[in-house]
Amino acid sequence: MCALYAFARITDDLGDCDAAAVTRSIWLDWWRRATEANMSEGMPIDQVILPVEVLPTISSKRLPVNLQRSANQVFPALRDASMRYRIPSRYLLEIIDGVTADQQKTRFDTYEQLEHYCYLVASSVGLACLHIWEYEDPLPTAAAIDCGLAFQLTNILRDISEDAQRGRIYLPRQHYEQHGLSEDDLLMPRPDDRLRCLVDDEVRRAERLFESGWEVWDSLHPDGRPMFSMMWRRYRKLLAKIAAAPGSVLQRRVGLSNREKFDLVSRHFIKPMFRRLPSPPSELLSNDETRR
Repeated sequence: MCALYAFARITDDLGDCDAAAVTRSIWLDWWRRATEANMSEGMPIDQVILPVEVLPTISSKRLPVNLQRSANQVFPALRDASMRYRIPSRYLLEIIDGVTADQQKTRFDTYEQLEHYCYLVASSVGLACLHIWEYEDPLPTAAAIDCGLAFQLTNILRDISEDAQRGRIYLPRQHYEQHGLSEDDLLMPRPDDRLRCLVDDEVRRAERLFESGWEVWDSLHPDGRPMFSMMWRRYRKLLAKIAAAPGSVLQRRVGLSNREKFDLVSRHFIKPMFRRLPSPPSELLSNDETRR
């Protein structure tokens, strides 16, 4: 998990740094080709292959000081994890493709376009994690994809205001135009019943995805269940907060308190408390039925 996180962290930093868009694209392309070369079958664990191109540099605290050095540090560990847990390399490449897509596209016309984006930036990470957490065959691919979509849709809802400040709209035009909203309404969000109704519709869509995503639980190895459950409940609690006050996303970034975070961690990694957690998490799913 540390190797996978380091890989994903570097990828994300390349996309989020303050360099020019063309520079970020060059870095990401280099990183993708390096990943493809080093995750190929038959590569020795201690060998690292890097593209020969000289990368543009920039002074930034948010970037690895030396991308080549980071590659030399991460790829042996990532290859070892990939071989040990049989993580398909396509998931790693899709993680990079998702960050690359974020550099090129700031609008989505249809929900299907948004689904594909969410798959790249969230579901592909989840599928890689499932291989590390281990599962009983067959791989619950559909449920895992839905779970990633639920997580990312929750992120999109809580970041509506923050994304607007960056000129980005992730909610599909297909959905917000049904509520009589335009791009300007989302780029300059303010209290509006139409926007609250849009958020409420997306919340209901995410609730169904969360319910489907929980089916991953049945296939997971016992060692992987605490981490999956903690992540699922964390994002589900965020969605519940948004559902309780749809207009809140216009004023602030909805989050969990430190007490709520501590409660989640302690319940999942203190075994007696974890055994007492409801499975499936009926305390949340029952709230969905009440809302419907």
